[in-house]
Amino acid sequence: MYEEIDYNSFYRLIGDNIKRIRMENKDSQETFAEKIDMSRGFLSQVESPGLKGIGVSLDTLYRICIVYNVDIRELFLGFDKLINIKNNPNIEIKEYVNN
Repeated sequence: MYEEIDYNSFYRLIGDNIKRIRMENKDSQETFAEKIDMSRGFLSQVESPGLKGIGVSLDTLYRICIVYNVDIRELFLGFDKLINIKNNPNIEIKEYVNN
């Protein structure tokens, strides 16, 4: 079973992965948001590492997978490292979240 994690860090991890997918596809925030039926402002909040993590719905994650032809696991890259941070307190969370 997974250890309890910090949800803010988890949301930031997903936001970073969404941003990575967007940038790999060379889409602006506006174009990406339009394709997945999200406002650009909300997308900006999801992708902003300096802000409190903002969660997105399962529907939104599904739309990203369909529109960009990505496996849903792509949105959770780094999760395995995130849950192990508690076991190594010398690791800074940003090392995993922002990479």
